[in-house]
Amino acid sequence: MKGSGKVRKALTVILVLIAVCCGAYLIWYYVVSDRVNDSYDKARDTARGGAENTGAGSLDTEPVENPIDFASLQAINPDVYAWITIEGTSVDYPVVQRTDDDNYYLDHTWEGVSASQGAIFTQAFNQKNFSDFNTVIYGHQMGDGNDSMFHTLDRYLEEGFMEEHPTVMIYTPDHVYTYEVFAAVVYDDRHLMQYYNYVLDSERQAFLDSLYNSRDMRNQYRDDVEVTVDDRVLSLSTCIAAEPESRLLVEAVLVNET
Repeated sequence: MKGSGKVRKALTVILVLIAVCCGAYLIWYYVVSDRVNDSYDKARDTARGGAENTGAGSLDTEPVENPIDFASLQAINPDVYAWITIEGTSVDYPVVQRTDDDNYYLDHTWEGVSASQGAIFTQAFNQKNFSDFNTVIYGHQMGDGNDSMFHTLDRYLEEGFMEEHPTVMIYTPDHVYTYEVFAAVVYDDRHLMQYYNYVLDSERQAFLDSLYNSRDMRNQYRDDVEVTVDDRVLSLSTCIAAEPESRLLVEAVLVNET
């Protein structure tokens, strides 16, 4: 009996320690999340000089002037080279690329601070002028209660959302790019820039075909948007909760450049 009492006490101590550690981790996680969210609020304030967002416009409006202050952003981090805004979602972030480490921004914010939320980024496989056939932009799907990073891209798997919110705006220091969303696809985890040789038209077509050949009931497509090998597309790539070998790809085609 004495032995069983000691075992119960030991188990109680272990459970208490586990509870304390879990509580401490949750506190740390949410403190870090708040700091990361503050960091991206800072990015928006810096980008727009504290002014209200001028808006992305729509496919039916005249091209808007570039509202992003890249000089101020790049003074903080020269890796910032673009800004992405998607109407109907919380996506409104700087886009970064670190040429000497493709995975650096998986776990660093746009300011280069270590954090699991990471940043919205591209890899050196892509040029920074959005001239490639397929520019792949990565972001985590964070379940932090703030709809941060690419978390709200899963709305494109809802019927009708794509038609109501088709516009993706990309700003760079020299250009404004308007894209139209044409597909949201549950895809596998292959590396799109290594798997396909986009120099070849046949490989471009193979990639486009793979989007439409994806067999998942959640997929959504626009039948009224034609995309060819001569177009330029964005692949917005994020993870899917509880599906480690799957990725959500939101696909958009360039429809205007100013």
